[in-house]
Parts: sequence; structure tokens; C-alpha cells
Amino acid sequence: MQKHLILMACSATKAATPSPAIDLYQGVMYSTFRANVPFEPPAVIILSALHGFVPAERVIEPYELRMTDARADEMLADLPDFDASAWPAGVRSIFLAGGKTYRRVMRAALDRRVRLGGIDADATITETAGGIGYQRAQLGAYLRNMGACDA
Repeated sequence: MQKHLILMACSATKAATPSPAIDLYQGVMYSTFRANVPFEPPAVIILSALHGFVPAERVIEPYELRMTDARADEMLADLPDFDASAWPAGVRSIFLAGGKTYRRVMRAALDRRVRLGGIDADATITETAGGIGYQRAQLGAYLRNMGACDA
């Protein structure tokens, strides 16, 4: 059972070849993730502007599509199609890593998953806030503190 789940926004910077999503994205949040991920990594689901929610291990091809308010609205209008991948069960702590537009879609997906019984309503949810530097610091701290939270 996975105790921690990180929902990460995709990034504009990507690898040049099809890769697992966690490796495809090369932005600064992914650098921060790689630099701070503990020995027992959390589950990661990535919110792709093209594909919706994808498991970190799913192989996807590079693409160019930005998450805009209009794209987020499209996803929200058809959320079950954009949120069709399995999420881990038994998650107790969820971290939303991304800008406000991404987090808006992430929160809606979480609310949907709680209503469907896939996520416990009392799971702790933490979100990034502020500029990218603050977001990186928050993600790094969450990853470094995961073990302490489990003790």
C-alpha cells in the first residue's frame, strides 16, 4: 500500500524520444523531484496537458501543448476521460505540485476520486504555492520529510 501520492504538472521541457512520463518531463520540478526522491519513492501521477492524468511509468511521446485556462476547462468538462488511469489505493498524503491552472484540475480529480471512494476523504492534501522557486522548495521538503511523516 502506497502512503504518499504526488500529482505533478507536466513540463514544457521534454526528452526527445518516447519515455516513461517521469523521465520524459525535464523541467525544474522534475529536477527537484529526482534530486530529493527518497529510497522508497512515492506514487506519482502526472497531469499532462495532452493526455490528462498518466501514471509515471506510462511511456508517452514528446508533444507540444500548454495547459491554459481553456485547456483546463476542457479537461474539467470531460474529467472521467482525462482521469481514467488507476491511482494507488490507501494513500494517506497527497501533494499537488504545479501552477494554479494545473492544481484546479488536480483538485477536481481528487474530489471526484473521493466521491467514487478511491481516495479517503481524510487524506492529507498539500499544494504548492507561490513562484516556481517556492514550489521547488516545497516539493523538495515534502520528499525529504516523507520518511519522518511515516514514523
